Amino acid sequence: MRTLTKAAKALGLLVALFTAFTLTEGSARADEVFIAGFTNGCFGAGCAPGASATVPGLTYSNSTFSGTTANGFRGLGGNPNPGSNFNNLGSLSLSTAPNLFNTTFTLDVTFTAPQGISGSNLANFVATVTGTVRSDNQGGLFVDFDQTPFVFNFNDTNCEPDPTGGVPGQQTTCGNGSFSLTVNDVALDPGQTISLSGQITSAQQTTVPEPATLFLLGTGVFGVARAVRKRKRSGRAPEPAQS
Repeated sequence: MRTLTKAAKALGLLVALFTAFTLTEGSARADEVFIAGFTNGCFGAGCAPGASATVPGLTYSNSTFSGTTANGFRGLGGNPNPGSNFNNLGSLSLSTAPNLFNTTFTLDVTFTAPQGISGSNLANFVATVTGTVRSDNQGGLFVDFDQTPFVFNFNDTNCEPDPTGGVPGQQTTCGNGSFSLTVNDVALDPGQTISLSGQITSAQQTTVPEPATLFLLGTGVFGVARAVRKRKRSGRAPEPAQS
């Protein structure tokens, strides 16, 4: 009987530890989100965004981006490098030839991470941002983007390691959360190339325990339960009371 009592106590302790671990994991590693994706763009109403786009005097080149948020924030911008943009939203290059611009520009921001974003039956989700391209009186131009934030919710259960190093001990995304995307207006003068920029804000996630940890805990609970069942089946007589 004492053996059964000890086994039951051990089982209860493992269940309590499992519950506490699950709750603490959800809160202790709940902040940062790994973001990755690429952009495409095009000029004109009803256009199809691609890796590059051109109207007379103006060219767009696309970009890729990746990184882990810090305090819920991740900037997407930086110096342009046409043809091999990275960690911005692409770049615009304006020629020195005199041109007048009065058109629309469509920017597609496609997220490959986090996965499981709500609003799509695909692993990726595309945010389509529209801007108006206008000329100034000095040969330059201004792109006025819609500043309405895109709010994304996700439930990513892949639990992959963060390739950037990110937050020590944290997976890329391994749970559910949300983040917002905003694209900034840009202006450039003749002969300039400028990167399109934006920011991820309000990024947060509730992380679930890693599969390996869940497996080890489950194995321990299963082992104790098996020992209890084996003890019951043995049918051993109770130990005599000590005088």
